[in-house]
Formats: sequence, structure tokens, C-alpha cells
Amino acid sequence: MRYLIAGFAAIATLPPTGGALLAEKILSKVSAAEIRREAEVGKITSIRKYELKNKRWDKDAVMQVRITSQPNSKKQFEILSMEAEGLQKKVFLKLLEAEAEGSHESESALTPDNYDFEVVGKEVWNGRECLVLELKPKRNSKYLIVGKAWVDINENAIVRIDGKTARNVSFWIGKPQVTQEFRKVNDIWVSSANRSVSDVKLMGRTELVIDFVDYEIVRRSSVAAVGVGVGF
Repeated sequence: MRYLIAGFAAIATLPPTGGALLAEKILSKVSAAEIRREAEVGKITSIRKYELKNKRWDKDAVMQVRITSQPNSKKQFEILSMEAEGLQKKVFLKLLEAEAEGSHESESALTPDNYDFEVVGKEVWNGRECLVLELKPKRNSKYLIVGKAWVDINENAIVRIDGKTARNVSFWIGKPQVTQEFRKVNDIWVSSANRSVSDVKLMGRTELVIDFVDYEIVRRSSVAAVGVGVGF
């Protein structure tokens, strides 16, 4: 899923709760800030470590992938290693296929087209002072989350999203619990870790963990300087 991760105007002095109107204003500024930041990025490369866990398996399935993305281009995936068999391997390849296709990005984006939002309070998460936004999907979709988003009021960025899918992903998987966390590399906010847990029929509790490491972010000006087109 693609979420709008970017900065917006300082909100530390806002009241603990502000309802739907305040939340919409915040997300509007988030969206505008993301557009500005994406305009500066020429290329992002990172390593992802995928782990698929189930107690019924002799060992967890593990895959490492190098992912390169540029504006207006499809992501490139290079599998660096894979320790998986049978169903595990099929799951990994299906994940990469779905992300490479990218056809559901607009369906899952954290925007007013997809969600109603409401500021419901303040919390300290992972040492960060955050406003908490409730996420209310506008339609029953497996690409949308019923849950909450945490907004760092000092860094002005979404740092965590947690909830369940609005609809069953499939008959076998049901509605997984999904958690996404984010961090800042230089001044760009990127994914840090994703975790989903499902009670899969006939298999029991199954967990997918994705860690995002070794980011390399190249500015648009740097990419242009070496003659690499970025497709803007």
C-alpha cells in the first residue's frame, strides 16, 4: 500500500481533538508537502528483508530484494536471496508481482477520496509526540485500513499506521492486522517496517514482516547531472 508520507505546517499547539475538518486540513497539507518532496527525488534504492512466519513450518521463509524506483517509472526488483519452498515461494513472488504492477496505489492512498478522517487525541509513540487520526474507509475494500494514523507533531510526518483491512483479503486470509512504520532518511520520510498478521484457514496464525534498510536517495539534480532521465 502507498501512503502519503510528508511534512506539513507545525501542529504542536492544536487542541487534543479537532474532529473531521481539522483532520482533512492536515491531510491536505500532507499531500501538498509530499508532492513537493517527490519533485526533488530522482531515484530511491533500498534493500527489503521479507520474513514469512508460521509455527507449522520447520523454518521461516526469508527473502531479500533490492528495489529501485524513479518518478514515472515502474519499480525494479532484484531478488538477492530467497530461502523458501512451495507455498512460501509463491507468496513471495505474488507480493513482488502485485507491487511491480502498482495498479492499486490510488485505491489505497491516504486521501479524502478513500477515507473520512478525524483527529481523536494525542499520544506519545516511540518517544514521539503524536496526534492520532482515526481512519474510516469510504468503501469496503481490501486495500483500505480501518484503524489509526500517528502524526509526529515535531517532525510533521505520519510515523505509524495500524488497523485491519476494511474487507477480507480472501476467503483463506480474512482481515489481517496491518502495521506500517516510517522513518526519515535525510529529509525524506520512507517506510521502515511493515507487519501483517492473519489467521489463515487450515494454517493458523501467519505473520509477514518486511524491514526496509540501506536506503540510498538521489536528488533530481544529482540524477540529471550524470545524464540519467527521470521522466518528469
